[in-house]
Amino acid sequence: MSQKPIKRSQNLVPLSKDHHEGLLVVWKIRQGVRNAVAGKRIADFVLHAFTTHLAPHFREEEELLFSKVDSADELCVKALEQHAAIKQMVSELPVESEGLINKLEAFANLLEEHIRFEERTLFFHLENQLPSKTMDAIGDALVLIHSNKQPLFWYDQFWVKN
Repeated sequence: MSQKPIKRSQNLVPLSKDHHEGLLVVWKIRQGVRNAVAGKRIADFVLHAFTTHLAPHFREEEELLFSKVDSADELCVKALEQHAAIKQMVSELPVESEGLINKLEAFANLLEEHIRFEERTLFFHLENQLPSKTMDAIGDALVLIHSNKQPLFWYDQFWVKN
């Protein structure tokens, strides 16, 4: 049974688009693993994706959204913990060669879990917690930030089977 699409506040759509890009990162990692691509090639892509897309996205969420609710908000705390775990995993990728594929798979799993959590639970929670004026201000800031955002490009399309 398929899950019904979630109606997202227009103010958070730019973040949801980033999440779609993040799910593509997950898919590309899994395709690379499935196609027995060298872990270093996949890890280089992950480092690029993190630096250019995921880290800025985390900052936007933390500064524009999470900062608007009580710092003890359990769902925001969970998201922040996931951000920290993802950052930690990325920081360990360049130095690891032993078990790199397992680390990449774990990274993909955590990133997907995190995105699904934010889309299915956290954003709904925040939409209900924050006043509409605050949500509008967040939406305006996100539109401005995302107006020049480019899709994630990587020169080595390891995820395409030859």
